[in-house]
Amino acid sequence: MKTKLLSMVLVTIVLFSSCNREDDVPGTGNDAILLNNDAESLSVRFSKDKTGVVGITSETAANARINAEEIPAGSLPLELIAQVEAPTHEGNVLQATHVDIDGDYAYVTYNTKGTQYLGALDIFDISDVHNPVIRSQAIFTDADLNAVDFVEGKLYIAAAVDVDADYGVDGPANLITVSTANGAFTSDFQFSSVEGYVSTDVAHTDAHVVSVSGTEGMVALFDKANSSLVNQVAFPDLRSVTYGGGKLLVLDGEEGVNSLDPVSLVKGYTIALGEDYSGSKRTMDVHGETLVVSEGANGAGLYSISNGAEQAKIEIPIVSDGLVTEEVVTNAVTTNERHLFMANGAAGVSAVALGDDVETLGVLDLFGSSNYVRANNEYLFVASGLEGLQILKINLAEDIVDDVCTDLPAYKGSTWMNINSGEPQGYSGSVVADGLNVNDDFTFCGSLSVKGWANINSGGTFNMRGSMVVGQYGQDTGLQINSTMKIEGSLVIYGNLTINSGGTLEFLGDDSSITVYGNVWNNGTVTGEFDDTEGKLD
Repeated sequence: MKTKLLSMVLVTIVLFSSCNREDDVPGTGNDAILLNNDAESLSVRFSKDKTGVVGITSETAANARINAEEIPAGSLPLELIAQVEAPTHEGNVLQATHVDIDGDYAYVTYNTKGTQYLGALDIFDISDVHNPVIRSQAIFTDADLNAVDFVEGKLYIAAAVDVDADYGVDGPANLITVSTANGAFTSDFQFSSVEGYVSTDVAHTDAHVVSVSGTEGMVALFDKANSSLVNQVAFPDLRSVTYGGGKLLVLDGEEGVNSLDPVSLVKGYTIALGEDYSGSKRTMDVHGETLVVSEGANGAGLYSISNGAEQAKIEIPIVSDGLVTEEVVTNAVTTNERHLFMANGAAGVSAVALGDDVETLGVLDLFGSSNYVRANNEYLFVASGLEGLQILKINLAEDIVDDVCTDLPAYKGSTWMNINSGEPQGYSGSVVADGLNVNDDFTFCGSLSVKGWANINSGGTFNMRGSMVVGQYGQDTGLQINSTMKIEGSLVIYGNLTINSGGTLEFLGDDSSITVYGNVWNNGTVTGEFDDTEGKLD
């Protein structure tokens, strides 16, 4: 936490003058914000290394001596579509702090460890799911960016600013506002200073944008139209803010969670969280009528938004040996319609199924520690400090109207899916398997992910409806067809595709696609209409 300035002042709004550059993007009025709209140069930070199907290791499977064939298949298909190196500036590596996702775009903020002020904002275009790009970037040479919220065409950014730099601010804690469209900045950056040493988080209610600042800071309400201050109230150590159930909820390092009236800021109930770690990042999220709070070494807590009553505690699952206890802490939580994801530091990212029962599924098979995580129903962004970002696609099954899918049960078997000769089978739903061997008639409707090899052997016929993802990039994985495979939907292969003599890959319908990142050996037959996104079957 930066603490260079000791005197605080009330809000001052400064709108920087325009300075049009050769590429016709808005300027900033000074050299302390460096704009880059060259998507080609920005996107070289993307890598396909280690992309592909992501498994989930349960704590039970990790700690029990059981046969691999006794491990049940997973129910949360995840696909790592890209790894993104952290941005750098003059040799300094930045770290991701926050992500907001809206439609085809994701907005990512960065800061720098230690006393140096240095931050960035990237705008990711994720409209082409397997080929995301960075459309725009702003480097702040004298400011840390700690959180971002996209609201009605504008980005609201929580920041800590060097008051001696050329930003025209009156204090280090600031709310920065900028308009965007189609992945580009369309206005100058506007700074609004608030009391406190650093703005730690930002959110919005129905009527206002809400900024919270850390030590000796404020919960501050701003008018969406002109960023003017509407109301504020002091707190000793604010970390996070969110809105739901008609309540504004703020997380304070000393007081715990406080519910506030979203206009008057009058306090309601308080949720005491006990001992905290000074200066640590913590986030909250709202899932329906439930508030989810990251609680450090205690994992995540679930509380009723209406009255603050505790609903459940979710411990951090441990699936690896040798972890440093102090580094196993829940830093961030995020939810979508069906799941909760927890960023647990050295213990990685854990997934929890939400519903009538709350069930911890396990730890995602990703790389490095996890400092922050953000999800919606389609994507999951994981920040790993200086190691950058990992972007995942969430491939839950969609409803499929097809006669072959009628009344198919959910698969409840082993992570090794073996369709034995003389045992034709059919299933539906969302499944993650380690391997697939088809030796008889097999039908699957929904979303199927296979980490290793999927083999359609002689005598087997595979009818697939929905989306299928196979393998991992650069690994000895893939799809091998020795008989017949029919698919209507999306087929993505991160490993290799082999169609041997006598093998047939048949695409059904008029909207099917195939993406192959590895090698293709085709000595068989490919029929039907399909989009070959990588041009491997030409």
